[in-house]
Amino acid sequence: MTPFVFILAALAVFRVSWMITREEGPFAVFVTMREKIDPQQMTWIGRGLNCCNCVSVWIALVAALLIGGDWLLNWLGIAGAVLIFNKGMLPK
Repeated sequence: MTPFVFILAALAVFRVSWMITREEGPFAVFVTMREKIDPQQMTWIGRGLNCCNCVSVWIALVAALLIGGDWLLNWLGIAGAVLIFNKGMLPK
């Protein structure tokens, strides 16, 4: 994987994770999904759907499998890069 593809994949994973966890989405699709799955956030899935870092791990797996090559290294690398991106986005 080239550095360009890695950075592009990490940015894409960050964007999708941020949409799922923080945004309303078109026709409130992400809000509805979070509310339908676990409105009280009583399970690990419900709490995870509100955590960009948690969601990014699973989205990064999909990205790594699509890219191919050494998928395990790509998966962890992309997920780690998203943590760095997310650290810059969190309110201080």
